[in-house]
Formats: sequence, structure tokens, C-alpha cells
Amino acid sequence: MPLIRINCPENSFTAEQKAKLAPLLIDALMRQEVDPVTEAGKEGTLCIFNEIATDNCFPGGQGPDLHTTRPFWVVELFADAGFFNQKRRDAAQLGVGKAFVTVLGDDGSRLDWGGQHVAPAYLKNLYCLMIEIPEGSWGAAGHTVSALEIAAIAGTDKNAGRFKELQENTAKLKAARVS
Repeated sequence: MPLIRINCPENSFTAEQKAKLAPLLIDALMRQEVDPVTEAGKEGTLCIFNEIATDNCFPGGQGPDLHTTRPFWVVELFADAGFFNQKRRDAAQLGVGKAFVTVLGDDGSRLDWGGQHVAPAYLKNLYCLMIEIPEGSWGAAGHTVSALEIAAIAGTDKNAGRFKELQENTAKLKAARVS
């Protein structure tokens, strides 16, 4: 089951915004990990807001007061590597961006950044890291849990095409693993 950690300066979100953002982020990740999204999959996903004291935030290496005019967020999506290919990683990234726009709104701003169109412009300060846990390294309930076992718990095995994709990805990862 995945883990989502949102790192941000303290008071970046209201309690209501956190309550709205957490299930949207879970859905964005779960759609790519265990399609279809199931209640068991959602219940097994942990979403943590890690609020950092503002005197410990230095966006762009500048003073800690800058976060009030230029907020930033680092979203870490942890999941078993067997569930992902590049298409699914890209879709998860898009889903995270959409979740932020749903919660924070579209202020109408736009910018071109490194050849990419960013809208709203504040998304330039949203960093999303896909952290794929190598097969055989994920644990739950005090035991190592494989991607295929996670799939059975979360219900991915009910979607034959998605489960076959997972089996193929997992086999490739196991074959490439040194130990």
C-alpha cells in the first residue's frame, strides 16, 4: 500500500484544505497503482502532512519569509516499483497537479518555464517525487510484502489486464535485481 508525504511550510494549508487534498492525492496515486481504486486500497494508504517550521524553509536559498509570497510543496509518493511504468508515473504526476488546483483553485496565472507551459503559475513550486520501493523491500504488518501480495490485498488482481501488467513489471524488476 502506498504512502504519501506532503512537505510544506507550516500553515500552508487550512485543516479544510488538508481534508480535501488528502483523498484527492490518494486517488491520484491509487489510480496508477491499483486500478480499479478499491476501499481496501484507500484504507491501506497513509497520507501525512509534514509541516516544516517557517524558519527552516529557504525557497531558492533565500530568507524564510519568502514562503509567504512564493509557497512551495514537496509531495513524495512511495509505492512498490512493480506497479509503475512511465505512462503511469506521468499520469500520477498529472493527478497530483490536478488535486492541488482543485483545492487551491486556478488563479488564472500562466507562465512558460523551461519550454513547458505551467498553469496556474504556482504549480511551478510543486515538486512531486515518485519514490518506487524495490520489489522485496516493502513491508507491512511486520512482514515483507511483494507487489503481487499488495495487489491481492488492494484488489488489483480483480482487473486481469492490470494484474498481468503488474506481473510482467514485477518479473522484470526481480530479474534485474542483484540480490
